[in-house]
Amino acid sequence: MRTEKQKKQLKRAQANAHKANTGKKMSEETKKKIGLANRGVWIPYSCDYCGGVNAEKQSHYKKNKRHFWNRGCYALYRKEIMPKEEQPRFGSGEPIEIKMMKLQCRSDFNHYLRDKKVKRKPCEICGNVKAEGHHKDYSKPKKVRWLCLKHHRQIHDNPELLEK
Repeated sequence: MRTEKQKKQLKRAQANAHKANTGKKMSEETKKKIGLANRGVWIPYSCDYCGGVNAEKQSHYKKNKRHFWNRGCYALYRKEIMPKEEQPRFGSGEPIEIKMMKLQCRSDFNHYLRDKKVKRKPCEICGNVKAEGHHKDYSKPKKVRWLCLKHHRQIHDNPELLEK
C-alpha cells in the first residue's frame, strides 16, 4: 500500500512525464506538425493491373515504379503482362546449358592457371600486368585474350571492339 506522500510523488511524476522526454513543453503548432508528419500524405492511385483505386503514403508511393491493389494483382500482372526480362528472377536470360558451359570453361581455365599450364600475360591493349582472361569461345578454355579490367569491361559493353 502506498502512502499519501508516495501517491503525490507518483502524480507529479506522471504529470511531468512529457517534460522529461522532450526537455521542454511543445507548442500546439509543433504538435500539429509532428502529427501531420506521422500521419503522412496519402496519394490516390489506380492499380496497374485491375484499375482499382487505392491510396498509399507518399513515402511508400515514391519507392515503386508500378502500383497494385494487392499481392494478387501484382502476381497476375507479372504472370500475364510483365515482360520476362523485367522480372526480378530473370537473370541473364541465357539457357541453363549455356550458363553451365561458361561456368565449366572458367573453372577449367582457373585450374590451368593454378597448375601453370597457361601463363598469365599483360593486357593486349595497354600492357597492364594485372590482366584477366577473356573467352571469345567458351568451348576452348585455354584460348583467351588477356585484358585489364578496364578494357575487359569495355569489350563486354561494346563487343564490336573485340573484332579490331
